Amino acid sequence: MNALIEKHTPKLLNAMVDVRNFETRLAQLNDWWGKITLIGKINSHNVAPTILDDMARTQSKFGELQRKLTHNLLVENVQKLVLDNASKAQVAIDLLVRNLFERTADVGFLATDDDIRVFLAQAEPEPEQVRFIENRLREYVKKYSVYDEIAIFDAQGRLRAHLDPDNRIEGSDPLVAETLHSDRDYLETFRYSVLQAERRRSLIYSCKITETDQKNSRVLGVLCLCFRFEDEMRGIFSDLLAAGDRGIIAILDAERRVIASSNEQLLPVDTRFPRSDAVGLVNFQGQDYIVNTRPGNGYQGYYGLGWRGQMMTRLDFAFGRAGDELGGADYSEIIGQSDSFPPELKEIHKASVDINADLGLLVLNGKIASARQNAAEFMPVLEAIKQIGTDIAGIFAASVNSLQEVTVMSSHLNNAGFLASLAVNIMDRNLYERANDCRWWALTSAFRRNLAKTETSAAEKRQMCEILAYINALYTVYTNLYLYDAHGEIVAVSDATQTALIGSKADEASGCRTVLNNADSQHYGVSDFVPSRFYQGRHTYIYNAAVTDPAGNGRVVGGIGIVFDSEPQFSAMLREILPKEAGGAPLKNSFAAFTDRQGRILGLANHGHYRVGERLPLDDNHFALKNGQTSSSLLRHEGANYVLGVAAGKGYREYKTADGYCNDVLAFVFIPL
Repeated sequence: MNALIEKHTPKLLNAMVDVRNFETRLAQLNDWWGKITLIGKINSHNVAPTILDDMARTQSKFGELQRKLTHNLLVENVQKLVLDNASKAQVAIDLLVRNLFERTADVGFLATDDDIRVFLAQAEPEPEQVRFIENRLREYVKKYSVYDEIAIFDAQGRLRAHLDPDNRIEGSDPLVAETLHSDRDYLETFRYSVLQAERRRSLIYSCKITETDQKNSRVLGVLCLCFRFEDEMRGIFSDLLAAGDRGIIAILDAERRVIASSNEQLLPVDTRFPRSDAVGLVNFQGQDYIVNTRPGNGYQGYYGLGWRGQMMTRLDFAFGRAGDELGGADYSEIIGQSDSFPPELKEIHKASVDINADLGLLVLNGKIASARQNAAEFMPVLEAIKQIGTDIAGIFAASVNSLQEVTVMSSHLNNAGFLASLAVNIMDRNLYERANDCRWWALTSAFRRNLAKTETSAAEKRQMCEILAYINALYTVYTNLYLYDAHGEIVAVSDATQTALIGSKADEASGCRTVLNNADSQHYGVSDFVPSRFYQGRHTYIYNAAVTDPAGNGRVVGGIGIVFDSEPQFSAMLREILPKEAGGAPLKNSFAAFTDRQGRILGLANHGHYRVGERLPLDDNHFALKNGQTSSSLLRHEGANYVLGVAAGKGYREYKTADGYCNDVLAFVFIPL
């Protein structure tokens, strides 16, 4: 940021209307001061010249202070914009990377699907078998709506089945052969592909399909998952850009080429940017833009293809006033108590008051000297200079107060609301995957076959435990996965330390009853957020889905329950969005929480004595936000001043929006002042 200011100060100042107005008014007053001083020199020969010299020195002090104030106004305005834009650029890439991390698990798991293995093991499958496997792929995408095409190739690279009947796949993409000969768990490819010939680019996750899970097992073919990249980016851009926001968010590839843009008319895909600093001023299509570019932070060791997030703001729109965001509230008292506002500004304000006081004494001395010298004609000059000094000090005070209360304060409020919105967005996206997982795993053929039997043998139970353990090893956000029969009796678990659960009943609080009476493969049930014996008596969500008879008669033969590891997962989500100290730890005394509509805490980060399950001690109005709404305010909480950001979740894709599941969640972010 410092390099940006040093290199482009004139351009930046010219774009700041408030600073220009401030400088114009001061220039007019200084000009008037000079004219009045000249009048005094011409018409008041009886007055000691030292009085005018002292006033000239005072004027010079005001001038020096003006330069300092201009610089500070410049720095604070640029800093606010840079921080806001950097946050949006960072979140754009980090939300995308989080989503794509889930895809790396999906492709590995689906490639081990028994039905797909059986299908590929046949030399020439019948049309009925192709229809069966394509229907299975459709079932998959009904749960994981982030994919728009899935293709299965055999070991010779021939297409055997695919999802989208309207998508004509002619030939085999080189990535199929590359995947067949790769030792990696999966390949991630982003470019034009014949697998989706109508698309300009496709993001494809490919994985070998082998006969068994053993390392050197015979290769049967390749699975390709095509991610709905453009659709996902539209959602991310919509979440990050408020109505009327003139900024442009983009995703850049490793060569700095735009691969997604929130405004393709202004910033077309394939535009290439030169390598530059994290923040800079770039002339693009005849306009100057402040550009922030951020690398992804990665997620659980996954960084994707080295993409970056970028936020661009046109310079002439960059520094509009933010006063409306404060709602006319007076924060001067809290600002006065806060140590988070720039001390230089407070010092400038104090210095202007001191200089004006000194000027008052000079004027008083001048009046006394004028009276002694019978220089009555000098009195109006002194009064005029005194008024100019008062006006200058007033401009300084107004400028400092405006910067503190409008620019700095609005930055704090915007940031808190933005972080709260980000937190609840991450939560919705995460739990969307949980709702998908339980429904897909419930379709596992071995589960359906075994649970449909009148009695399940010990060997069959071991097989189901092994499958659950394999799944759980891939999806580590669960502490346990378990299967229960049509009577709710647990028959298999993923966690070998919890085999004592086998033979016991899944109780009503686990949410099992909501699926045992519903054979719809799209239906899922979620327990209330309550203490559970499946989670060592702690609060959590358990996601459930029905397991149905493979005969296709609509009979429910059991269900699957997946125990979300809510405590560390929710805490990690909240810690991730908290503002950070220089070393990366959460800002001291900041904290965040997820709650329900009743204020009951679902998750917590960086707070010592609040507990999950307790009520967050805030007024009821904080829990009444409409879904998708965000607010921010200042409040006194536990004896300290905080900026509070609150956001109510709105769901993600069909999750909580069109699937019948209602469970409102709010995020609270407390940032100390």
